Amino acid sequence: MIGIMQWIALYFMPFLCIAFVLSSVNLAKKIKNGDEDTGSNTAWVTVTFTLIIYSLVSVMI
Repeated sequence: MIGIMQWIALYFMPFLCIAFVLSSVNLAKKIKNGDEDTGSNTAWVTVTFTLIIYSLVSVMI
């Protein structure tokens, strides 16, 4: 499992960061409007943030 997370950290980190930022901005826009469903954007922000942090921690070990 550690090897997979290190591989993700090395090759997919830029894509994860871009997905995190775009999802966060889209979530903020939906929250500002107040009348849209934010469930899917919240899930994407959570998943990408978790993968970013977990892969960084696995590289530090």
